[in-house]
Amino acid sequence: MTQSPSVSYGGKGPLILGVTWAEMSLAFILFILRAKTASVYPQGQLSSGFFGLRWDFVWVILAFTVALSAQVTMTVSARYGLGNHQDLLAYDNIVKTNLWSWIAQVLAIIDLVIARIAVIAFLMTIQNRTMSKSKYLLYSVGGIQALINFIEIILIFKQCTPTEKLWDINLPGKCDMIDICSKVGFVQGSIGAAADFFLAAYPVYIIGRLQLMKLSTKIGLCLIMGGGLIAGIAGINKTIAIASITHVEDLTYAIYQLNTWVLTEMWFIIIFGSIPVLRPFFVRFTQDIKSVTGYSSKNRSNTGGYSDGSNNKRESWVQLNEQIPGTWASQSSAYADATHDTECDLHGDSPSNDTRHILVTKDTSVVSEHCHGESR
Repeated sequence: MTQSPSVSYGGKGPLILGVTWAEMSLAFILFILRAKTASVYPQGQLSSGFFGLRWDFVWVILAFTVALSAQVTMTVSARYGLGNHQDLLAYDNIVKTNLWSWIAQVLAIIDLVIARIAVIAFLMTIQNRTMSKSKYLLYSVGGIQALINFIEIILIFKQCTPTEKLWDINLPGKCDMIDICSKVGFVQGSIGAAADFFLAAYPVYIIGRLQLMKLSTKIGLCLIMGGGLIAGIAGINKTIAIASITHVEDLTYAIYQLNTWVLTEMWFIIIFGSIPVLRPFFVRFTQDIKSVTGYSSKNRSNTGGYSDGSNNKRESWVQLNEQIPGTWASQSSAYADATHDTECDLHGDSPSNDTRHILVTKDTSVVSEHCHGESR
C-alpha cells in the first residue's frame, strides 16, 4: 500500500526545510527592501536600464523567482521522503521524491548562474565608466558560469538511459555516465566557488583605488561587499557532498546533504549580493535612529544642515568611483543657493561689486559666502 507524503516526511527532511526556508525568509526581506529602496535609477542618472529598473535588480528578480521555484520543489521532495531512509518509503514515494529532488537541483544550478550575474551587474554599476577594460573580466566570469552549469544540466539528464531511470531505479536501462557527471559536477562546483571568491574580492580592487575615501570607510565597504566569501564556502561544501551520492543505494537519505548545500549556496548568493546594494538604506536608517535619540543633533548643527534631503538624494545611489570636486559643486549648487549667506566686511581694498564664492571642502560639502564691500 502506498504511503501518503505526510507519513514519508521525516528523517533529515525537517532539517533541510528548516534551514533553507529560514534562508529564503532572510532573502525575501532583503529583496523587498531592495525593491523599495534600490530598484530604480535615481533621477538624472544616465543608464540603459529595463523600463527604469536597474539591471542588477532585474537579474535579482529573475534569480529570486527561480530560487523560490527550487525551494518549493525541494519541499515537495521532502514531503515525499527526501532525507528519509529508502527502506522506510513506499516505492511510489521513492520515485516521486527522486523526481522532485532532481528538478530542484536543476533549478538551483540555473539560479546559481542568474544570481551571480546579478552580482556582476551590480559591480559593473558601482564601477560606472571607470576601469572599462575590467568589465570584460566580469563578462568572462558570467560566461564561464553559464557554460559549465549548462553542461552539468545536460549531463544530469544524460547520465541514465532512459532519462526516467534517473528517478525510477527499477526501470530497465543503464546509468553509465554517473562517474562523468560527478566529475563535471566537481569542476562545476569548484568553478562556482572560485567565482564567488572572485566576486567578493573584486570590490576590494575597486575601493582600494579610491584616494579620497577614508580608510575606515574602505574597510567597512570591503567587509559588507565580501559576504560572497560565505557563499563560496557553501559552494565548497556542496562540491564535497557530490561524492555522497555517487554509487549509493540509499539515495533519498544520502542526497540530503548535497541538496541542503545547493539551496544554501543559492540563497547565500542572493542574500550577500543584496546587502551591499542596501548600504545607503542602512546608513539612512542608522542616521534616523541617532536623530530620534538626539545623538546626531549636534553633528547636524555643526554641518549647517548638510544631512538634509539633498544629501539623502546623493546617498540613495552608490558609486564607488572617484568624484571630481567640481562635479559635486555643480550638483550641490541648488543647496548652496538655499543656504544662509554669510556676510563679512572686507577691509582695505574691497571691490565695489558683490561677490559670490563656492567653497568645496574635503567632504564635498558646499558653503556659500556672500561678501559685501563698500566702494571708496
